[in-house]
Amino acid sequence: MKSHRNMDLIRKIRVTTYKIKKYFKNKKFKKQVKAEKSKKYLFKTAPQKQQIFDIYKSKKKFSNYIVSAWNNLKSFRLVYFAIWGLLIVMSLYIIMISPYFRISPSKLIIERLDTITDVNIAYKAIEKIYWESIFLIDKESIKNALITYQKNIKRVNITRLYPNWLKIIIESYKPQFSTQFAWIEKKYIVTSNWVLIYEKNIDKMLYNLEIVDINLIEAWFFDYKEWVNEMTMKKIIHVRDLFKDVFTNKNIAKFVYFKLENELHIFLESWTKIVIELWSTIDKQIAMLKYYNDNNKDILWSWDVTYIDVRILWKIYVCKDRVPCFANLWKIYPSFYKK
Repeated sequence: MKSHRNMDLIRKIRVTTYKIKKYFKNKKFKKQVKAEKSKKYLFKTAPQKQQIFDIYKSKKKFSNYIVSAWNNLKSFRLVYFAIWGLLIVMSLYIIMISPYFRISPSKLIIERLDTITDVNIAYKAIEKIYWESIFLIDKESIKNALITYQKNIKRVNITRLYPNWLKIIIESYKPQFSTQFAWIEKKYIVTSNWVLIYEKNIDKMLYNLEIVDINLIEAWFFDYKEWVNEMTMKKIIHVRDLFKDVFTNKNIAKFVYFKLENELHIFLESWTKIVIELWSTIDKQIAMLKYYNDNNKDILWSWDVTYIDVRILWKIYVCKDRVPCFANLWKIYPSFYKK
């Protein structure tokens, strides 16, 4: 009986020991599982599709973040707007009022790329920009003012030199002819856009171009004014250059332009005059003149012809006798040719 009780006690001890071991073994396993779960795995998982609800949820979180940030800045709004307002006022002051950026007469530079444009007139033409802010000047307005005073100006280059300098470079149309009026003891340069400019020392290489225009007789100031349109001047230049190329051995004494008739008369040193009109094709008139000259033993240099009229295409009128020829010219051009 006693031995039976001892067996029961030993069994109970064994069972209890097993349970204790099992408990501690399970606790250790749980710790290992927990530690494993807390680790970050390096391998990439398959991308999951974002559901519509998740997108809405993320947007809602972002908007909530913005709202909360704006609410946190409520106490700083006045300071924020005050700083920005101060910066805007200071910028406007610097641009519009501050003398540091204003152009003074001593800070304006005008240079010319030719010898016929008057720099003093150019300074006078743009006096209104003095003491204006360098940021507010209108380049197109300056260009128009310069050209208004001097029609011969072809190009204007304006450069801002900060903080308050302005540099202007002007260039004129090229001089093409010289001219002189009988009632004025002055010589003028005629530019390629037909502007008259007074010049004391005329380049001797320029051909003399006399201008027959009633408006010029009535006018007393010619300088830097455009008397004829630029297209007409291009035709006159074309006649000059073409005649020089075709008749290389013929010396030209001068040209005479009749504005009302729109004709150009070429005076040769042989006293022969060529009458050309500028309405029709100039090339054909010069070609007819060359054909006639080549077939008549260089008649342009014979000193026997008073004038040759090539105004009518395919017809050439040649006048030789001096007295009747000048009478004809006087009837047509009484203001220039005398009996």
